[in-house]
Order: sequence, then structure tokens, then C-alpha cells
Amino acid sequence: MRLNKTILTAVFFVLCSMNIFSQPVVNENSIKFESAVIATLVGQDGLIMRTNDGGLTWTEQVSGITNVLNANEFVTYSVGIAAVNMQVAVGENGIILKSVDEGLTWTNIPSGTIENLNDVVVYSPEMIFVCGANGTLLKSVDHAETWVPVVVATTQMLNHIAKFEPSTQAATINAVVVGDSGTFFATTNLEDWYQLTIPTTENLLSVTSTGDLLVAAGTNGTILKSVDKGITWIALTSGVTTKIYDLAFVNPVTVIGSSENGVMVRSVDAGDNWSVITTPATLDLFALNFGSETFGISTGAGGTEIYTIDGGATWLSSLNTASAINMQKETVKLDQNYPNPFNPSTIINYTVTDNSNISMKVYDMTGREVKTLVNSFQNAGTYSVSFNAANLSSGIYFYVLRVNSGSNEITKTMRMILTK
Repeated sequence: MRLNKTILTAVFFVLCSMNIFSQPVVNENSIKFESAVIATLVGQDGLIMRTNDGGLTWTEQVSGITNVLNANEFVTYSVGIAAVNMQVAVGENGIILKSVDEGLTWTNIPSGTIENLNDVVVYSPEMIFVCGANGTLLKSVDHAETWVPVVVATTQMLNHIAKFEPSTQAATINAVVVGDSGTFFATTNLEDWYQLTIPTTENLLSVTSTGDLLVAAGTNGTILKSVDKGITWIALTSGVTTKIYDLAFVNPVTVIGSSENGVMVRSVDAGDNWSVITTPATLDLFALNFGSETFGISTGAGGTEIYTIDGGATWLSSLNTASAINMQKETVKLDQNYPNPFNPSTIINYTVTDNSNISMKVYDMTGREVKTLVNSFQNAGTYSVSFNAANLSSGIYFYVLRVNSGSNEITKTMRMILTK
């Protein structure tokens, strides 16, 4: 687990030039974006850092503790006419911190436990979950002010939580938690949690969701996929035998995992097939998060930070983030289909400014590919493509544009609604 990672010397990371300014060289265990360029990370020795420019500069915040922080999350909600940006961080010995002023000040909130806490997920401002060691699962219904234990029938380490969007369907799963020895619990009412069978006994370290799709990962390169919110699963080949610490969907069909020794795994078909990606990092990558479909940061052992501007296909040790984001916006434009909703046909327009290999595919809510609209080399210009869904059922679909100019790959995704 992260709490026991050995810290290398500061000299090593000066040589790596990881774009950190006056920052302690300690493990960075979690990072969350609030916008395209605003993010907060947490880590060892109570580390909390915040960037407003995509990681070009970081400001260290005063946490008031020396406990290891393993996870953080944020949510914005309204109090009267004012908007509140609430930050929550959790970690070693039951520590829970809360901030409502962009992290300028942090309050230590009693959790009622001294177990190590591994993850925090905000389902809503009035429903926040935290998981941790010895089967610990906590819940807050009052903006993280007070916490109560949730009963789960396990003493296994619980490592990661994922949520689904609210649904009007009765008895549908709305949150899950994974843990050691293949532990997997789900809830349909945010009150009672029940255990489901999952085809592994490996320690599951991360789980992520989009639509009804779940992907879980863990030790020995374990990757599992479910298209029905965790009721049934298939085991997949990741291409690695290392621990996969974190997972993130970049869009409904592209999912990335961070692993040991600076290695990433990436799927562009909703988790069915995976490729191994080498990065400039050499130490373990504990976390990754994206501010947009193209720009993301991964953090890890010994102050490691790496950056991507192409949706995780390649990674850099440093970056002029603002320029890169502007460049991405200008290089590829994908318009909303028209009409939308549609029945049965719709038009999709897109623009590329470089001669590139173009792929556009349509996926359903489970991540299943239903149609290839474009798969060819195209010169710079503006194009239109028609999509006829006469043979498909009503529902939400995603169209994904991939543009590869040879030196750069960009992916953009839009949602459309078929109504019959």
C-alpha cells in the first residue's frame, strides 16, 4: 500500500525536473481536477498542493497535520445565492480534513475511527462516503461535518469507491466499493450494502464508472469489466503484472490505469483491449485525473508528476500547459450533432487543421461500438458525416473523434440522444 512506499532522495528528482517549485519530495497519492487547469493533490506528511494553471506552479497549503493523506475530492453547492467549493481529504489514522475556502484553511473533522482511510467519494453534498482499513465505510449526510459508520460484512481493506449517476430505475446500483481479496460491495439505496461475487481474489485497488460500465483493477495487473454496474464481470488482459493503482475514464470509451514503475495501461474500446504505455516516470504512479479529454496529470512516489495533452496516449515530464490546452482547442473541433435528439438520422460536423488519420465511431452507454462513421486519412478542413440509427433502439449514444497527425493524437467525445 502507499503508506509504506520508500522515498528517494531529493537529488534524484532535481535531475528528473518534474516541474515542481519549492515542493517537498514526498509521495503524492491523489489528484482531482475542478476545471481544465485547477487541481488539488494530497500526499505524505499531510501534503496538500493546489494549482490554478495546470501544474505549471503549485501552492502548498497548510493542512495542520503530518498524517499521510490518501485521497481527496471536491463538490460545489449553493448556500442561498453563494456558491461553496468544498474540499475533503482523508488518510492515515482516520484523518478527515475539510475546506470551504479553496483550501486556504482546513478543518480536522472527527471521523470516529483510527483506521487508515483510503478513498472519498461525493455522491452529493448530502451524501459522502469514505472507505478504509478493516472494512471501514463511513457516511456523511451534512456536508462532511459529521460521520457515521456504515455496516458492511467484511474486515478486508476497502480501497476505492465509484458512483453512478442518479437513476429513476428501481433497485439500480448507485455506488460500489472494492477492496482486498476481490472484495466488492454495492448499494441500491445508499444505506444498505451487499456483497457481490467478482471473478478474482486479487486485491482490487481502484474502480471507475461511466454510464452502466465499471472497470476495476488491482494487483498482478488485474483488470475486470462489467457492463451492468457490477452484477456480472469479465476478466481482461492488461499487459502488465504490476499493481494498477488508479483508473480514470477520459471519455466514455477511453480508460487509463496508472501502475508501478511509471507504467500506464490504456484502453480506447471501453476496456476490452489494453495497451502498455511507457512514461518518463520511473517510480510508482498512484493517481491520475483529467481536466479535459486531452489534458491530465498523474502523480506518484517521491513527488512524481507527469502530464498528457493527448488523452493519455503519451506523457511528458514537464509542460507549458496553458499553451498546450489552447493548441488542442484550435487543432480539432467537434460539433454537437444536428438535430439532437434525432430520429433516425443526424449530421455531425468536425474540423481538423492538420492532415491526419481520422477515426469516428459511435458507442452505446455500455461502451459497445455500434458504428464506424469515418476511418481514413483526411486533409485539413471541415467535414460532415451522416449517422443513420434506424436499426438501433432509443437511448443515449456517444460519438468519438480520434485525430492522429503523426506527432500528436487528440480524442474528442460528444453525446447524442436517439428518440423513436
